Amino acid sequence: MAIKPFIFDSAKTDAFIKFGYEMYDGDENHIPPLKKEMCTRFLPDFTFYQKPGNCHRQFLATAGEKVVGRVSAMSNQDLKDTDGTPVGAIGFFECIDDFAIARDLLDCSIKWLREDIGLRRVWGPMNFDIWHGYRFMTKGFDQKPFYGEPYNKPYYPEFFGKYGFIAKYFWDSVEVTGHKNLQKIVAFGERRYRYLLTEGYRFEQLNRRQLMDNLGNFHSVLTRSFRDFTGFTPIPLQEFRQLFEKARYAFHPELFTLIYNEKNVIVGFALAILEISDVIRSMNGRYNLLSIFKLFNYRQRANRINFYLIGITPEEEKKKSGLGRAIGYFMVHQVLKHGYETVIFSLMARDNRAQKLLGEHVKNPNREYALFELNL
Repeated sequence: MAIKPFIFDSAKTDAFIKFGYEMYDGDENHIPPLKKEMCTRFLPDFTFYQKPGNCHRQFLATAGEKVVGRVSAMSNQDLKDTDGTPVGAIGFFECIDDFAIARDLLDCSIKWLREDIGLRRVWGPMNFDIWHGYRFMTKGFDQKPFYGEPYNKPYYPEFFGKYGFIAKYFWDSVEVTGHKNLQKIVAFGERRYRYLLTEGYRFEQLNRRQLMDNLGNFHSVLTRSFRDFTGFTPIPLQEFRQLFEKARYAFHPELFTLIYNEKNVIVGFALAILEISDVIRSMNGRYNLLSIFKLFNYRQRANRINFYLIGITPEEEKKKSGLGRAIGYFMVHQVLKHGYETVIFSLMARDNRAQKLLGEHVKNPNREYALFELNL
């Protein structure tokens, strides 16, 4: 078995990418990433490589001519822990069920981060940053997946733990079905919503075109709202626009909302999207005219909603206005109004106050994810 390090090598890159698809061949729960998008991430002109100070190494494990594992090690100049410590990232990890191979891959990538870059803390899995995929699924492999959900082999977290990583940060997803259950969750937010309306707050719903036209405002409020979020790194508006453009087919015209206060200042946002995992899976990594037709056609049959993002600016948080409760009520009310009765409250950080809205539903979440940490 050999470990081959490389940076930009077309043949090795092709094998690196191909292995990711081979590992999940026949797995009905896996949602293959778009191949064009994956290839773009390993080209020299990808945005991550353009930022001064950013660097990386890819590592490919082979047994003879057969690829048996892969991993990337990345140094992102903006990635820091809450105490200011620079953090390296381990991402794009895939490996057959053999810890010896996983150990050798992690050895090589960790050694490079420690000895060549001088880092003393590493997080994984993380592909460049939190914008391009991170976290292991640790619970929920028996659940119907949703688009954008972390998914991996069940033994990956065990491999990381065996190597010495510690599960440091946790997230949960909770799926709630039924009109009464959803109403009960957000009922106590209605009074706060009505009160904020009388105070001059405005909940402005945007269709897809309006969303793209207002993306600068959304980028600004999201950056302010998430600046203290674990692993958050700012990205330029152009890259943010590219990320949102690829998800445009999942947008529902009345489930993206910007919230303005009485001074007409944006103080929060909420985004819920159509759950389109079935059609994305059927595309099998391809994006062409047939895929686009499938996406448009499937929108009419989608029966689950992914409550994906909610954010409130630090200034609004300090006011303790109860905007979070009001947003929860408003969004779920919109979901029910349009006839949907299944909502996935997705990827909620364990310390997030939004979890309190779910009451008994969050006591035993059936989906769990973790970001692992290794101190060198």
